[in-house]
Amino acid sequence: MKLLFIRHGEPNYERDCLTDTGMMQAQRLAERLEKTENIDAVYLSPMGRAQQTGKVYLEGKKIPTKTCDWLHEFDVKVADPDIAEPVPVWDLYPKNWTEIPEYFDRSAFAGVDAIKNSDLVPRFRAACEGLDSVLAENGLKRENGVYVKTDNSDKTLAFFCHFGITCVMIAHLLGVSPIITLQGLSAEPTAIATLCTDDRFGDKVNFRLHGFGDISHLDNKGSSGVNYQ
Repeated sequence: MKLLFIRHGEPNYERDCLTDTGMMQAQRLAERLEKTENIDAVYLSPMGRAQQTGKVYLEGKKIPTKTCDWLHEFDVKVADPDIAEPVPVWDLYPKNWTEIPEYFDRSAFAGVDAIKNSDLVPRFRAACEGLDSVLAENGLKRENGVYVKTDNSDKTLAFFCHFGITCVMIAHLLGVSPIITLQGLSAEPTAIATLCTDDRFGDKVNFRLHGFGDISHLDNKGSSGVNYQ
């Protein structure tokens, strides 16, 4: 199975839609997917900017499509001791998360005070359950940390969503703390993350990350050129 997690195009956050640049990015993305992927099903965030990005690709196609509430942006805010107001969970000061060992543990992160005092854990669990439900419908049932093939799972599934929720789903699939992916990954508009099952060992499989943040379809046009300096 191949999973494509696709960030929406450049957004107008106030209106929850794409900008003109975002529409151009979505069109280039659609052209790339048309050439390189054979997508069996599409799952959409309910938010306007992701819906709009997905619909550019879906125009004229008869691909099974579903909007999933759990694909909503993972807009959880947590307390940071150096900032007066809670911040998005991907914006913690480096020294305030790297020095807490629990943040690196896939279970213990939930016990950190900043996490316990937010709605991160229930939101994380809802996203994991939502993803596992989709995978089960497509022939992969999760058992502990692995997935068991219950039916034909030779499929490509595309998720048009957001940076934060993509980080959460990757953490779940790889069995790592979501704090690591939320703080350690970066994706520009229409960036694609690709994960595939490792099918060498029979019916029990795990996912491997084959690429993250891929915007090669933009040919350096429409990229924000973010370098965080």
